[in-house]
Amino acid sequence: MDSLINILYLIRNLIVGIVRLMYLLEQLQLTLQKLFPRRQTQASYQSTPPRPKSGQKWSRSYLNDPKNRQLQQDLIAMLRGDIGTAKRLLWHERQRHPGNSDNWYLEKVIGDLERDRR
Repeated sequence: MDSLINILYLIRNLIVGIVRLMYLLEQLQLTLQKLFPRRQTQASYQSTPPRPKSGQKWSRSYLNDPKNRQLQQDLIAMLRGDIGTAKRLLWHERQRHPGNSDNWYLEKVIGDLERDRR
């Protein structure tokens, strides 16, 4: 009977220890999130497409065309997730060659990157 009580007491202490450990891990996670906020990921970038600046118009295909989505994913993959660089490259091509379609700009940037990496 005494050994059963000791076992139950040991199990109770083990559960209390696990609960305390879980609390400490949650506190550590919150602290790390404050110190190192998450960067914008590819998925969050695609769920909220960028908006054009005032006076700038983008075609509907930029937001809806499945080919455009695939080209966006390919470009971001080539840049290893660097969305800022992708935006800058696309902006630069829009400045150099105004009036083309959004798919054309994406294909141009991807083609230039592939050519430069050969």
